[in-house]
Amino acid sequence: MSERRCYQGEVFERLDPGDRLADAEFDDCVFRSCRWLGLRIENCRFSSCTFEHCTLSGVVFSFSVMKDGWLLDSSFRSMAWGGLQGSSRIVQPFGKIRNCAFRYNDFSGMSLNGFDWSSCSFEECTFDSCQLSGASFRTVHLGNSHFTRSDLRKADFRDADGYAVDLATNQLQEARFSFPDVVRLLDGTGIRIE
Repeated sequence: MSERRCYQGEVFERLDPGDRLADAEFDDCVFRSCRWLGLRIENCRFSSCTFEHCTLSGVVFSFSVMKDGWLLDSSFRSMAWGGLQGSSRIVQPFGKIRNCAFRYNDFSGMSLNGFDWSSCSFEECTFDSCQLSGASFRTVHLGNSHFTRSDLRKADFRDADGYAVDLATNQLQEARFSFPDVVRLLDGTGIRIE
């Protein structure tokens, strides 16, 4: 069994942990200009950490936790974020996300109520069984991203485009949409609009 490493308030510039980062705790740390490709993160905790100007692709989280993380000016490809939370739907892994691009990301099972995604872009992402009540996707390009079995009550999709929201499985009370993109909600219902 390896010894657990603890870091507090440190700045990691262009950190390259190789193909595995394990058994570490990071509190109030900054990860700047990191490029992690196919990294396995195992048994790690990130608390109030900031990732800025980073590129993460194919990173896999196992037995790891993130809470109040800030993702700033970064890009994320082929990430499955739901594994960060375990079974808790109370603690949100992200505190703030600004100017980030998400491509082929899976947010399934995450609790992100009231979260503001308005400065981000998405391509083919999945939001399944998510808590997104009151979340803002206003003006966001969602690039064929799918929302299924999620709580989208009071979510704001005004001026957003490229989303696929399943009317049958999502909770949509008081959610806000703009015309003409709101017509996309009828996709898959068999209704013909002429």
